[in-house]
Amino acid sequence: MEDIRDIYAEIAELRAELTHCILTRKERRGTQLRLDQAIAEAERRLRKAEGA
Repeated sequence: MEDIRDIYAEIAELRAELTHCILTRKERRGTQLRLDQAIAEAERRLRKAEGA
């Protein structure tokens, strides 16, 4: 379960970065992409944990 907490911490950090940091369009796109990937990974891990 430790992995799920790590991914949620990363998600929170990325959301904070998008909300509170001044980013260029390129940086914002990259951060949004990393956030989308982290959310997908968290969902995948959660489904895997529920299925196990």
